[in-house]
Amino acid sequence: MSPLAKQAAYSKKRVATPVSYKWVGWLVPLIVVCAVLFYAEDYLANPETLPINKVRVHGEFVNVDEAMLHRVIDGVVKGGYFNIDVERVREVVETLAWVDKASVRRVWPDTLSVSVSEQHPVAISEKFGFINASGDVFKPLGKVKENALPVFDGAISLNKMMLDKFYKMNMLLSKQKLTITRLQFDARHAMKLKLNNGLKVILGRGETMHRLERFISIYSDSLEKLVNDIDAIDLRYTNGMAVSWKNKKSLGDMKHV
Repeated sequence: MSPLAKQAAYSKKRVATPVSYKWVGWLVPLIVVCAVLFYAEDYLANPETLPINKVRVHGEFVNVDEAMLHRVIDGVVKGGYFNIDVERVREVVETLAWVDKASVRRVWPDTLSVSVSEQHPVAISEKFGFINASGDVFKPLGKVKENALPVFDGAISLNKMMLDKFYKMNMLLSKQKLTITRLQFDARHAMKLKLNNGLKVILGRGETMHRLERFISIYSDSLEKLVNDIDAIDLRYTNGMAVSWKNKKSLGDMKHV
């Protein structure tokens, strides 16, 4: 290779590769967008930005203490419209004994709307409080007051079974204008009833509906006129029943019917 050719080749090697600055065209807008988002997030996270100024409570209340409801909500309403913890508000509202369920939502621009469904007791658990239609127990502050609700005497785990029996048996008893005022389930699922006329009915275990039907079939013919003298009816017999009279001291003195 001639000296001139060598020099030309060397010069080509020393020519710098051109640098592209096209990336600057999209990097700058990206940085601007990130900065705006960071600022917006910081701005919206500030409790002073669109603070919650109103709390509206909705529901049909009979036993719910509305003043207490507002107090517990006010205690957890922290933050502005965008960052208030609505799930936390719902959880706190549902801790109140007379509240069954609650839902919470934001209303633009400064309002929190709280909808409340009240508990509806259908029975009283003698040991644990009120029982709702789902068989769940809830206990308001203070002593549970006696009222027109039937009394259930049994374990909490038996509530759903007791409710089912209560409704079915009351339908049968309604034919004789009778209702259950007290229902007892023991650990072995043996049943005893007390009716609105003061009569005690012992059903025991198994075939309880059949035994109650047997009681109803002869109630108006043989028992109704004697109800003021009868303490209890024992239906734990294959045929017939046993009567315990109020002037007797124990169920050992029973007359078979």
